[in-house]
Amino acid sequence: MTTAELSYGTTAERAFLDQMAAGPAAPTLLRNYITAADKRIAWGSINKTEVLLYAEMLLGNALAKQAAVDRLLRRVA
Repeated sequence: MTTAELSYGTTAERAFLDQMAAGPAAPTLLRNYITAADKRIAWGSINKTEVLLYAEMLLGNALAKQAAVDRLLRRVA
């Protein structure tokens, strides 16, 4: 195992989620991540509860952002 593999933990997983949340497909990607978490066996040093709560928060933010954009577009149209 390399040093990088050993050092991958909760902070790195949260950074990965931040990358998912940054794009226009964020709601879909985050929903899929949360759904797939039940099937994930190896969490290593990742705190599963923490990252899932974080993913849920990011999903809520992404959905709110999407709803705000939709409202704005309806006003403009």
